[in-house]
Amino acid sequence: MEEKGSPLVFSEWLKRRRKALDMTQDELAQRAGCSVGALRKIESGDRRPSKQLAVLLAKALEIPNEDQQTFLRVARGDLNAERLRQEPLKSLPALPDAWRTRGDQPGPAAGKISTPPSPSIRIPLQTTSLVGRDAELAALERLFSNPQCRLLTLIGIGGIGKTRLAIEFAARKSALFPGGVFYIPLTPVTSPEKIVPAIADVLDFGFSGPADPQEQLLNYLSIHIQGSALFVLDNLEQLLVPLTNQEVKSGVVALVCDMLERLPTIKILGTSRERLNLHGEWTYELHGLSVPSTNLIGRLEEYEAVELFASSARRSRVDFEVTEKCQSELIQICQLVEGVPLAIELAAAWVGVLSCREIAQEIQSNMDFLTSTMRDLPERHRSMRATFDHSWKLLSTEEQSVLSRLSVFQGGFDRTAAQQVAGASLPLLASLSDKSLVRRTESGRYDLHEVIRQYALSHLDDHPQNSDTYERHCEYYLKMVVEREKCLKSAAQQDAIRQLMDEIDNIRAAWVWAIRHHKFDRLGEAGRGFGWYFEITGLYREGIEQLELLVQALKAGAQDGASQQVLGLALNHQALLFFRKGEFDNACKLYEESILILRPTGDQALLADSLVFLGTVLHLRGEYERARSLLQEGLLLARQSNEKWFEAWAIYNTGHIDGLVGRYEEGYEQMLAGLTMWRSIGDPQVIALGLNFMIPALTKLGRYEEAKTYMYESIALSEQSKNRWGLGTAYRYLGLACLAGGQYAEAQAHFSKSLEIFGGFAVGWDIARSLTYLGDTSMLVGDPATARRYYLDALRPSIEANAVPIALDALLGLGSLGVQAGKAEQALMLSFYILDHPSSEEETRRRAEALRASLEPTYSPEQVGQARQLAKDLSFDSLVREALESTEADQKT
Repeated sequence: MEEKGSPLVFSEWLKRRRKALDMTQDELAQRAGCSVGALRKIESGDRRPSKQLAVLLAKALEIPNEDQQTFLRVARGDLNAERLRQEPLKSLPALPDAWRTRGDQPGPAAGKISTPPSPSIRIPLQTTSLVGRDAELAALERLFSNPQCRLLTLIGIGGIGKTRLAIEFAARKSALFPGGVFYIPLTPVTSPEKIVPAIADVLDFGFSGPADPQEQLLNYLSIHIQGSALFVLDNLEQLLVPLTNQEVKSGVVALVCDMLERLPTIKILGTSRERLNLHGEWTYELHGLSVPSTNLIGRLEEYEAVELFASSARRSRVDFEVTEKCQSELIQICQLVEGVPLAIELAAAWVGVLSCREIAQEIQSNMDFLTSTMRDLPERHRSMRATFDHSWKLLSTEEQSVLSRLSVFQGGFDRTAAQQVAGASLPLLASLSDKSLVRRTESGRYDLHEVIRQYALSHLDDHPQNSDTYERHCEYYLKMVVEREKCLKSAAQQDAIRQLMDEIDNIRAAWVWAIRHHKFDRLGEAGRGFGWYFEITGLYREGIEQLELLVQALKAGAQDGASQQVLGLALNHQALLFFRKGEFDNACKLYEESILILRPTGDQALLADSLVFLGTVLHLRGEYERARSLLQEGLLLARQSNEKWFEAWAIYNTGHIDGLVGRYEEGYEQMLAGLTMWRSIGDPQVIALGLNFMIPALTKLGRYEEAKTYMYESIALSEQSKNRWGLGTAYRYLGLACLAGGQYAEAQAHFSKSLEIFGGFAVGWDIARSLTYLGDTSMLVGDPATARRYYLDALRPSIEANAVPIALDALLGLGSLGVQAGKAEQALMLSFYILDHPSSEEETRRRAEALRASLEPTYSPEQVGQARQLAKDLSFDSLVREALESTEADQKT
């Protein structure tokens, strides 16, 4: 039965209407086309009907047409259920006295002590329904069920919904407090001495005589509070008085202590932006509503932040719906404000004039956009700035200064950074954390809610001592990169990567700030470590873009020796990232440019870097002699500058060239020497690389099991270091070892897995190489149609990457298949072409020679001569074009 003094709610209105029509829940559910379980949840207040179900309920409950719109809006929570009484719907039963709200009850005469009704429910009526917070409400009930919990403080940033949640809990759980529920708003209370009168006003209690008012109030409560009672003290933080040696307790803290001591049956639920720091205080920190991640488009109804935005938006535009078109922007809005209810409601108020995309853009650029002109909102809730102004004014000057300096951090920070960049001591961090302005994560790091960060950042220039904060931030994080550079190419690689990943948002910000302020010396020191970070983590595209910012700034500035050296470094690392992506043309162009710039600077280490990597790219493109020359020059410079890592690289890749041209034993020994050096350095990524590219030579030497053992080690290293490129390469060469050993099914599985791993980040050489091996395997298992498809699929990316050796391999595969299709003469010509081409790998030459030897006896000497001459006359481009056109013609027929 509804308790006297409770507000009118839709669920109870619905239940009474059903009973007035003499319907059971089963009958109404059947008429409305919903389940009985759903109807029970609606009548118990646990959920609201969907828009479609509300329409069906209106018909089932015989709501007149002219009243249905009011009914629908009340059902969805857009209007208060009181509207159903203020604008009576036709044929509705009259409301009983038990349904009257507190506003209908006459209050006691002013100045007289009166006994409140039992139970007395003194909480404000809410004009909108609470969205979400079921878990939080359950948690509050669970905490208060513990007899030891008598003082529970809801803490959180401004706008997070502390007041709304406290009121909702008090309203829903009033039956747990037969002695009464009393909501005490402390926002209008401007000084501690006004707290007692504020509580008395809610209780309709008047003071009389000279006795201390607090004493009168406590005596009154001890007499008239019968049974367990709940006092909700809202917005306590503004009345907290700092402790001094003379004052152990003061202000609201003293009153709370006295109430708990003298009134053993009461419990207090406080809301505050900081804890009270009292013995016996329990705290519950309130966070934002649940927010969907970017990839959850289509499942938005599961998230409270989206539900609140939609319900709030309908108050500004009644036809607002979450459509597929606006879903991604709506997710972005909720993410930007991190689920803060007030910010969501302020943002949703703009849907009448702006699209969701425009709202998201405004939030990103200006926090002052989050504002409202609603007259019934408290002033501190009319904008996010006003909300945080309230907290800002409660801070000391030192706390304000530190908080504004902390706003320069991106993605959080640790204690050391807070101290060195912002001058934030541990006690200051703890104080700001207690005030819900700084968050401490489970990992021990700290961060600021993004909306707080924007607010604090707007105050950074208020304090003269903050002028160099950005420079200190830049120095701190670029120095971090410099200090971890050598670790990135050592056994400590993964620890260094984890440390840099934790701080990558700060490092990016420091990088961009240094570029804008022409701090090129610092950028030059950090550039190599910065570039290697993106290479090791596989974030190639982002790394290229970040380095391009530096390249453009340097090219636009003075061309002195120091800046040219930094430019050469930046181009070098851009080239490395293009190389890893498989874009060989871009890589070669940038390496050539960096070598041209670096030669006059005298920086042997940087020049060795560019030389050995350009040599690597060129030998993969089939330019073996120039590649060998560059690697030898790079080797000499690496030794002179004591760059062991690059020395090993030059030795190893010289051996790889030997293997490609048929000197397998010599090449293997040379590669093994380079790999041994890398093992002594301990870099897991380059060790995996070294293991991978030894496999072609090992298979030619017939050492299949040794090759597999190497690949199992490489796979384990790549998985451990999250090296996707190394992992894709390892599975490719594990497949090659299986293929050479006649294990065709295993080979196909490994090649396919290689392509799966490469998908989404690699192009060109790596994709083409795996595809040609799949073509070879399909040919060997007697599936020429699939082999043809793989060879064609390999031909296109190899041409795009200018990976001529792989393109020749794919062409040879297509030529061999052509023999079976009656195109033996074309295959003979192709075998001559490949045998004469300087970029052909030795293995490709061997297969071309075998094809020539099998075909030449079937033709006359004149025909053989014509085929040989045609091979000499054809250009590579025309050969590729003919192969593709011929295949397309075959497919059409």
